Amino acid sequence: MHGPENMTALEKKIFTQGSLQVAANCRGFTLIELIMMIVLISILAVSVVPKFMDTSAISLQGGAAMAVADIRYTQELAMSTHTPKTIIFTTNDTSYTVVSQTVDLPSRVAISSGATFTFNSLGEPTAGGGSSVQITTVGGSTKTITVESYTGRVSSS
Repeated sequence: MHGPENMTALEKKIFTQGSLQVAANCRGFTLIELIMMIVLISILAVSVVPKFMDTSAISLQGGAAMAVADIRYTQELAMSTHTPKTIIFTTNDTSYTVVSQTVDLPSRVAISSGATFTFNSLGEPTAGGGSSVQITTVGGSTKTITVESYTGRVSSS
């Protein structure tokens, strides 16, 4: 048995103050320290996790949406100014030309199959109608943007 006569001075002090007391040299974490650790780990997780995620699918969708919007812009600009306007997609390039302005695609996205579209004052494609442009990510995912021959309707798939 471990009675009061066999105890050290520290054990006697703890024993006399109650059975739920903790010795001064046996400390744990306080609630504030635990909360701060959780906050720090959360901040690190939020800043580090996106770097490990593959964002190529999002970049591809964004690039396709940009290209579709710029083709439609070129078409509408031709109709509003009553002059032909051209948009050029060059194969194996990461940018395209819209009415003499260069537009960069999102990172890790490139044009895998190019085309040139010219629209007249009625919005009809006079060049490139019925053609399509393909943009591809580094991983190999592809989006196809098609301009119909007579109507100039732009679609993406």
